[in-house]
Amino acid sequence: MIWLNGRLVPRDQAHIDIADRGLLLGDGLFETLRVYGGHVFKLEDHLGRLARGAGELGIPMPLDPPDIASAVHETLEAHHLDAASAALRVTLTRGPGQRGLLPPEDPRPNLIISVSPYHPSVPDDGFAVVTAERARRNEGSLTARLKTLGYLDNVVAQTEAAAAGADEALLLNNKNAVACGARSNIFAVIKGTLLTPAIEEGALPGITRATVLHLARELSVQASETRITLGDLVKAEEAFLTNSLLEIVPIRRVDTWQVPTGTVTRRLNDAYRALTPR
Repeated sequence: MIWLNGRLVPRDQAHIDIADRGLLLGDGLFETLRVYGGHVFKLEDHLGRLARGAGELGIPMPLDPPDIASAVHETLEAHHLDAASAALRVTLTRGPGQRGLLPPEDPRPNLIISVSPYHPSVPDDGFAVVTAERARRNEGSLTARLKTLGYLDNVVAQTEAAAAGADEALLLNNKNAVACGARSNIFAVIKGTLLTPAIEEGALPGITRATVLHLARELSVQASETRITLGDLVKAEEAFLTNSLLEIVPIRRVDTWQVPTGTVTRRLNDAYRALTPR
């Protein structure tokens, strides 16, 4: 079942207009959330980010975040996943429009909620990461800090990583600084300080990223949002990736350089897991 514009419908009956701008132009936003035993983790934060992004792009929200939250739980119940582990996606498009780039004067946005069982498979020693060659993160773009439907650079980067036998792709920005992973934010411990690329470097303001920075403060781990180069990263004492589905994943290798797993990663991972129902 798919929740589509106010009602649950079978997946094969969940249709949108072929003139939808999300399909034709990537004109929309999405959020991916982790469900633990029926509890949607950081739901309010995700829906807040969705609403802020919609405001920046001028896409009307068909429902307020609390009403979307109710629709999320309705969708979980319909799938009998209200007590299970699941991955949930909320998608917002501007809806159909006339030919061309200008948005319609009377937008009819589409709101879609889908869910499926989720059981992550992460190697015990963490992920191997390779630097993407064909994709870059445009740190000067508005969309770099929004979770838009235009994810083709990420698709290209992740395809490169898979072809190289790696688990994740590292995206550099236009100034050759580290921005993020194709599907993650990145952290590194360098000279004893936990560092993560600043939003101004093209990093997505991830929900798990923000949670890790909060946990670092609680654990008295010195942390900073800053500029990180690839040279800095390969000399890190430890490094890890974050996203809502994978949580915190150690990095074991960046390109040809081995990266150890250290105590900061383990402490933060333990603290993060303590926040999530199991």
